[in-house]
Amino acid sequence: MTTSSPQRNSTGRRRGLRLAAAAAAVAALATAGCAPSGSTAVRAGEQTVSMTTFEKDVSNCSDLASSQTMTPRQVIASTEVQAAIGEELLARSGKTLTDAQRDVIMAQNQLSALATHPVCRDMGRRLASLYAVAGNTPDARTLVADVKKLGVQVNPRLGHWYPDQLAVAGSGSLSSLWAGTRS
Repeated sequence: MTTSSPQRNSTGRRRGLRLAAAAAAVAALATAGCAPSGSTAVRAGEQTVSMTTFEKDVSNCSDLASSQTMTPRQVIASTEVQAAIGEELLARSGKTLTDAQRDVIMAQNQLSALATHPVCRDMGRRLASLYAVAGNTPDARTLVADVKKLGVQVNPRLGHWYPDQLAVAGSGSLSSLWAGTRS
């Protein structure tokens, strides 16, 4: 019969506690990576969108957001992420766009409805940067690879970020699962 000494047991417990603490720290860091702070909706590289801006866009533009599979809130969350990505990639390229150039891009891509409301127009102009960048990218795979390098972070209250689809989907609620269709 073998018995363990009290010293060996306390060493094992300490190691177990250190492993548990390390696991908790890793989990906390992983959760923190979802969004830099509760007041931030989206971060793509150096570009951020506040929850205040997001909520203002939802309030003013939901009636223009249509999708067969996403709620207006999810459409706007996806739009905000796409716009932040476009702005970051545009900034990294060293290029800029005037409001007039952004308006032309909006018209060319059936986004003119956004111009009917000042808040929605501003969101559309930010989104135009992604269209400009995508037009200069050789293929979709290259664009997705560039996007993945940005370390996009989405506030979990908005849903889950899917970089391959450039979309935010799912429920922002921990008690409500997203079914994948709009009711």
